[in-house]
Amino acid sequence: MSAASIDRIIIRHLSGSKANQIEQIPVQDLQEVTIGRDPASTIAFDAKRDDVVSRHHAAIRIPANDDSAFRLVDLNSSNGTLLNGQPVKEDAELLPEDTIELGKNGPKFVFDVQPRPPAMSARTRVISAVDTTATRVVNAVGATGQIDGDKTGQVTATAAATAEPPKSGVGKETVMRMLGEERRSTSRVWAASLAGVVAFVALVGGAFYWRHLNELGEIREAQARDNARVATEASTNLSQQLGMSAQQIVSRYGDAVLKIYLQWRVFDQETGKPIFHKTVVYDGRTYPAYVRLPGDLGVVRWLTLDDENRSNPSIGEAGEGSGFVVSEQGFILTNKHVAAGWMVPYDASVGQYGIVFDLKQPAAFKKRDKAAMINLEGASDEASRLRRWVPEAGGVVFHPNVAIPIGSIDGLDNSIAKRVFIGRNEYLEARFAGSRLSINASLVRPSSDADAALIKIDSPQPLNKIDISANDELRVGQKVIDLGYPAVSVETYTQFTTREAGGPSRVHDELVPQPSVNEGIISALGSASRREGDQTTRSSGGDVFQMSINTSGPGNSGGPVFNAEGKVIGLHTYGRKVGDARVTLGVPIRYGRDLLQPQRAAQ
Repeated sequence: MSAASIDRIIIRHLSGSKANQIEQIPVQDLQEVTIGRDPASTIAFDAKRDDVVSRHHAAIRIPANDDSAFRLVDLNSSNGTLLNGQPVKEDAELLPEDTIELGKNGPKFVFDVQPRPPAMSARTRVISAVDTTATRVVNAVGATGQIDGDKTGQVTATAAATAEPPKSGVGKETVMRMLGEERRSTSRVWAASLAGVVAFVALVGGAFYWRHLNELGEIREAQARDNARVATEASTNLSQQLGMSAQQIVSRYGDAVLKIYLQWRVFDQETGKPIFHKTVVYDGRTYPAYVRLPGDLGVVRWLTLDDENRSNPSIGEAGEGSGFVVSEQGFILTNKHVAAGWMVPYDASVGQYGIVFDLKQPAAFKKRDKAAMINLEGASDEASRLRRWVPEAGGVVFHPNVAIPIGSIDGLDNSIAKRVFIGRNEYLEARFAGSRLSINASLVRPSSDADAALIKIDSPQPLNKIDISANDELRVGQKVIDLGYPAVSVETYTQFTTREAGGPSRVHDELVPQPSVNEGIISALGSASRREGDQTTRSSGGDVFQMSINTSGPGNSGGPVFNAEGKVIGLHTYGRKVGDARVTLGVPIRYGRDLLQPQRAAQ
């Protein structure tokens, strides 16, 4: 057998400090599973509660080729190692469902593998042979002595009655001859009777033996069927308990997860012009500009309708994300910050510091002018408000050269100065796994409650879809698997040449996306804001769940998060980072399900 087809080793603990626990050990690149109280052991036992176990007690050797098998090795432990109740002297072959005991009455567990190769079945349980009923031997009929005596008497009497008058010497010889013939006849009868009895006994014994062999064969066949059924049921139960593996998830649903390309900008509703963020040059460096408004209006971005020879960046963003098909007609769920980025807080990277101008202050600096700086990454209320600004909410648009709001000259009336902004996708495209062709997508509906959105593509063929869970219950410690296209993943490109309308040949390099799969658990649960009496309870991240999956990063946003049953329970969303620590968050799937049910259900 070979470990190449085996994904993991399953250890079901029956007794000891780990009783009723199940350990899963990936087999890939693993040569040996160590067992003992050493904390570095693959299967580590409690140093105090499992004192029967040696520090380096035993090991499971993993086969390196098709001709070898799993081996259980005792590492000169103090109390020995037992396999199915038998001591292991040096090493022994290890099969699925074998029971390993670390010392007499020590911790006990069952060994298994998943998936189980067809050629690797559990050990056949040997049963005691069934004893046949002892054959009853029938005694031979008749007694030789009685027969001889009667016969002899009869012959003697007959001879005496029929004999001619005795002649000298003749009568005695005749009697002796007749007695000899009678004895020989009696011997032949006895031999024939004994042969018949022996033949009968042999026939009956053979019949019983043949029947016994048939019954024993049937018992063995029935036992083999029972063993196979029990093994199948155990494997099924174990698979149900462990759920779908990451390999099964990506194999079944990878084709329904898309890579999304996006670019959006914000426009002034009144003029239709794009909105730009003014920048200024100070002390040889370029900084984003901000304006301090009077009263409690705080600091706002210096927004303008002029790009000033492309020195001012536009309010917008380009990027990549993920999504997944939820209907054969081409409806796709993703994050709101992927499909409609102008509807979420805008925190584009413009550097750590900006320059703050007073209202009506010109943008030009004179010599010796001291600029007022603001730390955009700081913890001040002003910096925090700037990071929470949502472009869709609108804002104040200023003249490009002086910090005066358009529409207000002598004073600032907030209701007049604040203008309406409109966000728009300049392009929104989706590309399936294994394909170099992009398909235009359109925004159908963003969620007003969470970071979720529904988009749609037009496809000439019915699409494979992913089922979403009808159960909204989430538990800390619950197994989760996510699929998506993180930017840090290794990418695959295809190169091809085209030539059109007699023009020159063109060489193209196109990305062929392949989804990445990550497995972890739900490590914490957030909650939506709720009112209880005179207190309001809310989570710092909103109604989200925190995952132990920290290797995906940007680009995975909008990808599906699966439970062990292969149902989607959430959408991958933002990550949070403090120092070197990073966590990944997910949006509960109920917010995506609401987007698929715009019509109220019939009562």
